[in-house]
Parts: sequence; C-alpha cells; structure tokens
Amino acid sequence: MDLFHSLWNIDWAKVTNIFSIFSTLAIIIISIFGLNTWRKQLKGTSEYELSKKAILLTYEVQQLIQDVRNPMLHLPREEVESGNRLEAEQKIYSDRFELLDNKWAQLRTVILESKVIWTNAATESFEDLKRVIGKLRGAIWLHFWMKGAYAGPGTTVDDSPERKQQNDKVVYFISDSDDFSTEINKAVQQVENFFKQKVRGK
Repeated sequence: MDLFHSLWNIDWAKVTNIFSIFSTLAIIIISIFGLNTWRKQLKGTSEYELSKKAILLTYEVQQLIQDVRNPMLHLPREEVESGNRLEAEQKIYSDRFELLDNKWAQLRTVILESKVIWTNAATESFEDLKRVIGKLRGAIWLHFWMKGAYAGPGTTVDDSPERKQQNDKVVYFISDSDDFSTEINKAVQQVENFFKQKVRGK
C-alpha cells in the first residue's frame, strides 16, 4: 500500500522531462560520434580521390611529353613547297606543347590541393617532373636555334654535330629506355612513390 502510495505521489511530469533530457543527450552524443566518423570517412575519400587524380594526370603528362618528342612530323606539303618548312615544324612543336601545357595546368591545380593536405612533401614529389618539362622546352628551343630560327643576320650559331647529337637525345623519342625517357620515368616514379601508398591505403 505504501509502495502504491509512493508511486501515486511521483511527479510523472518531472520524470518524463528527465527521461527526455537523457534521451536528447544520448542522441547528441551518438550524433557527434557519427559526425566524426563521417568526417574521417569523407577526409579519407577526398585524399584517396585526390591521390588517384594526381597519379592519373601525371601519367597523362608523361604521355604528352613523349608525344612532343615524337620524331614523326607530318609537314603540310604546301608549306614545304613554299619554303616554310622550318615554320611548319615549329608550329607542330608549338601545338604539341600547348597540349602538354594544358594538361600540366590541370596537374598544377591538383598539386596545390595536395599541398593543402600534405604540405610541401606533396609538391616536392613533382619537382623532377617539372624539371623534365623545362629541360625538354629548352632542348626544343635549342633545336630551332641551331637551325637558325631565332638568329639574326650575322649571328654565329654553334650547330656542331656533337651539340646537335646531344640535344637530339632529349628532343627525339627513341625508346622507353633511352636516356631522357629514363629521366621521365624516374620523375613519374617520384610522384608514384608519394601517392600510391595513399591509394593503396584506402
């Protein structure tokens, strides 16, 4: 009877409020844990996608570098016959480099995004690739310089066979194992070494 009397005198409105507060707190705590888990998953997914994109664009840049070095030049017949062979050749290399530059611009965006996440360690992995592109650009310029493209009247150009031969090793693709191709492959490997572990880790 006393028990029944005690239960009858309980303020059930307060009890209900207490249970409501505890339920709300439990929901908040569970939501926080869930949000943290979601953030970690989102961060992992973002890093995975960025790493995959960095590797893919690097491979595309690598292919375009070799496309620039392609020794096959399809010169327009009318340009050759009109004595504009050198200008036609320059146009071909200019068009090839434009494709490479556009792809490199895309990769540079990824490099900047990578720097936000992994600081300078990410950007440093692309340094050799950047150097390789600069070396090829310089070799193409020298290639045409030795042909007299930029030399003014009376300018002496050092176009010795030895110099041409050395420069041609950069300008022309011979095989995947030629000296400059090996440099390119090593530059690409630097990027792979940094990002592939992040892709595999996913």
